[in-house]
Amino acid sequence: MMQIEVLLEEPSAEEALRHLLPKIINGRARLKLINMRNKSRLLQELPSRLRGYTMRIHAGEDLRIMVLVDRDDDDCRNLKATLERVTREAGLSTKSSSQENGKFHVVNRLAIEELEAWFIGDIDALKQAFSSLRGVNFPASFQNPDNGGTWERLHRFLRTNGIYRSSYPKIEAARKISLYMQFAHNRSKSFQHFCRGIESLLIN
Repeated sequence: MMQIEVLLEEPSAEEALRHLLPKIINGRARLKLINMRNKSRLLQELPSRLRGYTMRIHAGEDLRIMVLVDRDDDDCRNLKATLERVTREAGLSTKSSSQENGKFHVVNRLAIEELEAWFIGDIDALKQAFSSLRGVNFPASFQNPDNGGTWERLHRFLRTNGIYRSSYPKIEAARKISLYMQFAHNRSKSFQHFCRGIESLLIN
C-alpha cells in the first residue's frame, strides 16, 4: 500500500492533521506525520530528507511526500519556488513539475499565512468545538481567512467570547477544532489547495 509522509513545521499542525488527514485518505494509504519542530529546521533539513526519499523510491517503495509550511511573513511565490527547487535538486518531481508521463511524488503546500487560517475558514467547526460560540456574530474578516494575522485574529475573537482569556494554547485549539472540520465548505483557499494536493498524491 502507498505511504504518504507529511513534513510539518510544528506540533499544532501535527495535531490538526492527525485528525484531518484520515478523513481525506479514508484508508487509501498509510500515513506518517513528521514534526520538524520549527520552520527553520524543516527548511534546513529538507534537502537531505528529500534525497533520502529519492533513494527509498528508487529502491521500490510506493511513497508520496507532502511538505507543509506556514507562509508567515515570507513572500508566497519565493517560498514556494524554494520548495520546488529543493525538491527538483533532490531528484524528485512535484505536482507543479511532473514528469512527461504526469507522475510526481511530492506536493509542496503553504498555509497562508498560518494554520489558524484553516480554523477561521470553518465557522461550523468553531461552533462545534466551542459551544458558547453558537449564536455569536462572527467578524466579517472571517470571510477571508487567508488575509493575515490569523492566530492573533482567532485568539482575539475567542478571548472576546470568553475562551482562552489569557494565552492561546495552539495544540489544544488545533485538536478541538480539527475534530469537526470538513472540506467542502472551508473558506480558506490554502486549505482547499492542501486537500486537493493530498488527493492528487492518492490518485497519481
